[in-house]
Amino acid sequence: MTPLVTALIAVALNWDAIPAAQRAYTTITTRNRQGGTELRISTSNPGNHLTGLKMRTTPQGKRERGDAPVVNAFYLDKGIFTGWRFIGSKGSDRLEFGPQGHIISKRSGGVVDFGRDNVPDIFIFTNRIDVAKCSEKHGFPCHPLNHLQKGVIKNFGREDKIYLQGKLYRYPEVNGSSLPGVPVDRLRIELIK
Repeated sequence: MTPLVTALIAVALNWDAIPAAQRAYTTITTRNRQGGTELRISTSNPGNHLTGLKMRTTPQGKRERGDAPVVNAFYLDKGIFTGWRFIGSKGSDRLEFGPQGHIISKRSGGVVDFGRDNVPDIFIFTNRIDVAKCSEKHGFPCHPLNHLQKGVIKNFGREDKIYLQGKLYRYPEVNGSSLPGVPVDRLRIELIK
């Protein structure tokens, strides 16, 4: 890994807490984003698990002072991510699951905590399945969001956005703790109080 990637991992991930076998088949790269850097995490195979990942964006104060490398986004793809946590800052944050990024878990898929702020934060889940093939494989009717399970978004505010398979959801569309057409066992929303 380059010195920049090593420095970004040190401030943004609990990398040493991940089991060595999972770290061995995981790749981390970077991409410049407006106002900072996106950490891109993937495994060598879409069926590989990565468990217990804790992701933290750089706090707004450090972003302004330039004290540390700025991480303002994460992109997860090509793997099954379970038991993870995303901790946002007072700045604008982004978490994206690519087309081969799965959140599959019977216990804890993951938690997105956008933090209590007034800036736009974004959660994107692009994974799509063939519902007919999935239903045939598993022997029960699959939901189009079959690869999104037990997700929670905390501190969802008026400026924040959720994209699920290309469909945009905003604050006014949240009904209780769910989104239209999205079962609460797939994704639960907790609004800023």
